[in-house]
Amino acid sequence: MRLTNKKALVTGASQGIGKAIALRLAEEGCTVVVHYHENLADAEAVASEVRERGSEAYVVQANLSDVAQASRLAEEAWEMVGSLDFLINNAGISYKKHFLDVTEADFDAFTNINFKSTTFLTQAVAQKMVAQNIAGSIYTITSVNALRPGLGLSVYGATKGALETLMKGVAMELAPHGIRVNTLAVGAIETELTRPVRENPELLKEVNDGIPAGRFGLPEEVAAVLVDLLASGSYVTGASVTIDGGLLLMRGYGKPGRYEGQ
Repeated sequence: MRLTNKKALVTGASQGIGKAIALRLAEEGCTVVVHYHENLADAEAVASEVRERGSEAYVVQANLSDVAQASRLAEEAWEMVGSLDFLINNAGISYKKHFLDVTEADFDAFTNINFKSTTFLTQAVAQKMVAQNIAGSIYTITSVNALRPGLGLSVYGATKGALETLMKGVAMELAPHGIRVNTLAVGAIETELTRPVRENPELLKEVNDGIPAGRFGLPEEVAAVLVDLLASGSYVTGASVTIDGGLLLMRGYGKPGRYEGQ
């Protein structure tokens, strides 16, 4: 129970990596604010599991395609629990689209959800931490595609790469206040987003062959690293921790071909 009396906001916590993080935090005694976008039932189920582990849980909704709702999320979460020690920026969107087919709507969706709202949610929470002299910790989930391009993931990867650069600058500026800011660049993880790959035997083999560990990671494995860092990483800030089974050590998978249209 290393995080007893601590309080965290986890975005995108109704499923996948966010859910795993919320539950791992609960096991360490941390109060958790579970953010969701659309599925209240799933969010309530996660909150119930948090409480079963002996920790307090609260649920809050926000559509992070709207930056105003990101700021509101910070206000509501803070008021719900009185303050926040941790912000976990996990919410985001990902889908593949050839660069020649990317529309302005695609660009806006990736930018607003993955980058813009994360930026201003982080700012709103950090402002409150500074005002109340809370030496908190902020972690943002990015992607290996922030560090190395992926086919069909150019704009997605650009928004995650922007977060990598942003959070290093934020880490410098918040360090005098004792606030640690880091990122986790994750690889192929077993979530709903990767289900189509995992249900295609040929594609699954191709991906696994490009990962030294030979398999997809589990959301719980990401959560374990993150919570350990929250509990013990008092001298870690401005870092990017890669959790990818060694994927970035390989040449990757897939070979680009000529564009043939959608």
